[in-house]
Amino acid sequence: MAVVAVVASYVVGSISFPYLIARLKGVDLRTAGSRKLGGSNLAASVGPLHGLAGGLLDAAKGFGAVVIAAALGLPLEVRLACGLAAIAGQMWPVFHHFDGGRANGTTWGFQLASDFVAFFIAMIPVVVAALLRITVRPRPRRVLPFANLLSYAVFPAVIWEQEGTTPVVVAGVLALALVVLRRLTAGVRDDLATGAPPARVLANRALFDRSELQERGLVAL
Repeated sequence: MAVVAVVASYVVGSISFPYLIARLKGVDLRTAGSRKLGGSNLAASVGPLHGLAGGLLDAAKGFGAVVIAAALGLPLEVRLACGLAAIAGQMWPVFHHFDGGRANGTTWGFQLASDFVAFFIAMIPVVVAALLRITVRPRPRRVLPFANLLSYAVFPAVIWEQEGTTPVVVAGVLALALVVLRRLTAGVRDDLATGAPPARVLANRALFDRSELQERGLVAL
C-alpha cells in the first residue's frame, strides 16, 4: 500500500494543471513566456485568474497527497513520502518528458498539510516579498523567487527549533533540496552554452530561479 500510494502521488503530481489550462486557451506554456509549467507563467501568458487557478490546483496536489495518505491510515513517514513524490512529479513529470515546473505551489501545499503552523510562519517572507512587488516601483524582480526559497528553508527550521529533528523536519529539508536541485538543473546546459561564468549561472538559478537566458532577455522572466 505504501509503495502504491507514493507512486500514485508521483503520477498525479505529474499532471500539470497550468499546462492544461493554458492549452484550453490555445497557449503552450512550453514555448510561451518563461517556458515554465507553473502558475506564474500561466498568469503572465494567459491571465492572473487563470494563473491563480493553476497555482491552487498545483498546491492541491501536494496537500492532497499528504491528507489522502493520512485518511488511508498510512504512517507519517509514508504520508511525507507521498508529498515529496507529488513535488517530484510536478518538477519531473512523466507526462512532459520529465521537464516540469518549479513546484512552488505543490511544495507549499505539502507544507500546509504537514504542519500548518510552521507553514504560515514560513510564508511570512513570501507575503512581504509580494507586498514589495505591489508597492515598490520599479518592481523588484528577484525578491519573490528568493523569498520562495527562504520559505522552504524556514519551514523545517521552525519545527526543528521547537521539536528537534522529526520526520517532518527531514521531509522539509528534502523538499528544499528538491527545489534547489530543480532550479539548478532545469535547462542549465543552454545557460552554460552562452559562455557565462558557471558560478554566476548557478547562483542566479539557486537564489533567484533566473536563468542566464532570462538575464540576457532572450527568455521572458
